[in-house]
Amino acid sequence: MSKKNLFVIILIFLFGCSHQDSHEWNPIFEETSFDYLTTNIERSLSSMEEAYSEANITNPESIKENLDQAKKRLLEIKDYYVPLTVIRQKIYDAERFYKLNNVKKSEKLLNDSKAILHSLDLTTKSENFDKLIVDLNAMINGVILSFNKNSELYTYNKMKTLGEHVNLMLFKGDIVLSGIEFEK
Repeated sequence: MSKKNLFVIILIFLFGCSHQDSHEWNPIFEETSFDYLTTNIERSLSSMEEAYSEANITNPESIKENLDQAKKRLLEIKDYYVPLTVIRQKIYDAERFYKLNNVKKSEKLLNDSKAILHSLDLTTKSENFDKLIVDLNAMINGVILSFNKNSELYTYNKMKTLGEHVNLMLFKGDIVLSGIEFEK
């Protein structure tokens, strides 16, 4: 192959590479905080410490009350905070994959989130909690449906809103969970 042909091939290659559509990597990075987990763990440990103190004084009613409170907090962590944290991460990952034009991976992550939501729905029998799950599931379905029907910006904004909604559910967990008892 002559130098002239090689030069032409290199120019064609460089020209072709320069005209590819570039997709800007623009994920949303939020400051991750697990204060809601730490707070509930600290409350549980505090209730357990009080129970141990009461055990030394032998006040059975107080011991049971403190242990019940600790168990309640730990169940909230297990059945609410941890699953929602996983869902939140899956939504953020789906958002990132969507920005990289990997819609299939994004949709899979959102469907994984729905499966976790379904398992959350089995942890308690509360109309208020059920409504939260149904609403969140509807939001996820709305994002999935928007993949093929709406503009990229519209879908991206729906994903962003979904992530913010789950974040709010985590940070306002005490309000969300008031009056809700998880299966023991």
